[in-house]
Amino acid sequence: MATNKRRKLEGLDVPAKAPESPATPASHHTQANAIQVMSAFAARQQLWGTSATKTESTPVNEDPTPVKENSTPVKTIATRRNKRATAKEQVSTPLNEDPTPDLNRERGNSIPPTPILSPILGTPIPPVVRERQPQYSSLKPHKKNYQLKPDGCVVLRTPDGERLVILGSYGIRVQQGEASVAGAQLTPLDPIQWVHAPHCHALPVLRTSEDTVIELHPHPAAEGLRQLARLNPAFGKLWNELPTQGVPSPKESTFQILFSSEDVPKKVALQELVSPPEWNRKLAALVAMKRKGTSPIFFLCGPKSSGKSTFGKLLANRLITDRAGNKNAPWSPVYVLDIDPGQPEFGPSGVISLVKLTNPNLQPPFCHPTLEPVQSIIRSHAIAAVTPALDPEHFIECVIDLFTTYQTSQPQGKRPPLVVNTPGWIQGLGLDILSDLIKAIKPTEVVYMSTEGPEETVSGLRSAVSSNPPPSPAIFSTLPSQNITETLSPSRIPLSLRTMQTLSYFHLPPSPTPFPTWNPTPLSHIRPWRVRYTGPDRGFRGILCYDYQPTPNILAEAINGMILALVRIDDKAALRGLEDVVEAGKEKIPLINNPMGKTIDPRFSRLVGLVLVRGVDGRRGEVQVLTPVKMEGVGVEKGEGEGLVLVMGKFDTPSWSYTEDLYLKDFKDGREDGDSDGEGGGDDRPEQEVPWVQRLHGSQNRGAGATVWRVRRDLGRS
Repeated sequence: MATNKRRKLEGLDVPAKAPESPATPASHHTQANAIQVMSAFAARQQLWGTSATKTESTPVNEDPTPVKENSTPVKTIATRRNKRATAKEQVSTPLNEDPTPDLNRERGNSIPPTPILSPILGTPIPPVVRERQPQYSSLKPHKKNYQLKPDGCVVLRTPDGERLVILGSYGIRVQQGEASVAGAQLTPLDPIQWVHAPHCHALPVLRTSEDTVIELHPHPAAEGLRQLARLNPAFGKLWNELPTQGVPSPKESTFQILFSSEDVPKKVALQELVSPPEWNRKLAALVAMKRKGTSPIFFLCGPKSSGKSTFGKLLANRLITDRAGNKNAPWSPVYVLDIDPGQPEFGPSGVISLVKLTNPNLQPPFCHPTLEPVQSIIRSHAIAAVTPALDPEHFIECVIDLFTTYQTSQPQGKRPPLVVNTPGWIQGLGLDILSDLIKAIKPTEVVYMSTEGPEETVSGLRSAVSSNPPPSPAIFSTLPSQNITETLSPSRIPLSLRTMQTLSYFHLPPSPTPFPTWNPTPLSHIRPWRVRYTGPDRGFRGILCYDYQPTPNILAEAINGMILALVRIDDKAALRGLEDVVEAGKEKIPLINNPMGKTIDPRFSRLVGLVLVRGVDGRRGEVQVLTPVKMEGVGVEKGEGEGLVLVMGKFDTPSWSYTEDLYLKDFKDGREDGDSDGEGGGDDRPEQEVPWVQRLHGSQNRGAGATVWRVRRDLGRS
């Protein structure tokens, strides 16, 4: 064993056992023969010393042009002979021999520094490349093109045309020239347009033409909207944080121009509102149809997160602000049939509506849950669920009724264009629903927002389109889907967006201003409406349950703390024969008996609004509700309740309303992040009990892995 081991050490550097590199100098063979009787450790030490000597002998005044490096890492698993040969090659190579030009330096993409030689093996260490920061806005502010007024208004002059990406809430007014944002074309004739641009949605890009002067105004309602973060963390960290360095800005500005990635808030995945070239060509073609004066109907469908809502918003803004070549022409209205109950553009979740737009839509859905007074909802219905699967037949009936309302608004040829935004359910029963709607609506063009199928869906939609009568055959076209990272930031999932939209709806009281103003007071601090449900002057007819009817004895517990839909009945035919009203439980709440799961006929009814049941007072025969609807004109307070019905369905549980006081208390105490990570005591003061809420401290009642995992570094200690 000793002989074999000694033979292995002695034959370590024999040239016959390792392939010889053609670039190896002759001196290397002499050195290898000189160290044959030597251990591997001693040979390596001698090699390190030789390499370090050659490294130090490099002239200081040589050309520092970097050597062109291979981007692939060098293999570490190799023979010792190859390692030494590689080290010799790289040490003996002059630094100024490579005449290859530095393309990165010419393009300005990065600044590669001079490589540093390793003192051990002499191999160059990969240089640290400083990537160029991406630019969001092309404008370079200076005194001539950027002016800040005392009231916080910013005046921008763009003689060459610029692009601006702005984060926050602001107003746009064009003094001179033209500007475009989110498909809307703005001129000096147009009034100021208010924009909300949080980073949880794609930021609209403001583009200006040559010789354009625009004004950016602080948003008056930005403070109330941002204060909703005190009630729910989903609204937190969505807006601009600090002013841009080197640019004059008020201390509490409601917006921030993003010039580079250094201006973006930390830990934010920022996305711009992108319109692919295929979208732009299709938008131009659809606007050309509108100019013909044929009242076109555009039916948008496609998979989830394919960009239907984004494309529909761009299309509606283009149709509204299109002047058909006449710069002095006013804007023209556009109707939108918003029939996606899961993520509606206008209104809270579980509601579909017909909307008349007179101004461009430059805000995310949770910033305009109601459209009064500038824009209006013509008619709406409560699906009472976030998906049409609860009752597909009722969903189709509601959509057809809304479309009939659009048809009867004005005569043919004078009606504004209609944009139909559909749910992302495209397979199975969802495909059948879309096919039935296409046959009933008979759109001018059906736009499918995907070029990747599925083939069954595409063929089914084509078949439905071809079934229309010959006088007005519909056009079926496909567009590429928008990347999911461009339509929805991963910081907010669909459930969080629905929560934000519903919370915004209930905190938005009626306001006479042209923009919505929010009330950041917790709902538990707002005086509710007390509606009587007994006696001759009761405020509503009864409670009707969709899909599932609980036992009458627990009806009060079932509706307490839940969201209900307030529906006005225009004719008794809307109840479909549901005349049996029973008194449920000890509270004697009127319950419209519905054992067969019938729904209200949408032809003889309409939605008034959503209400949140705050409590049931059985002794007084009253139910306390919270709602942003103007109850003075509904008739509840006058005892005209025979024409009103409260509908209970499968709305999302308003758990956000139960914790508003707790989040507000944490904010006032300085704990903006809510609950801690489970390590430590925290606040030991007794807390007031909140209905349906249990605060967990540390690992209390939590599963394994629910708290933050700590790395232990003392496992090897005794």
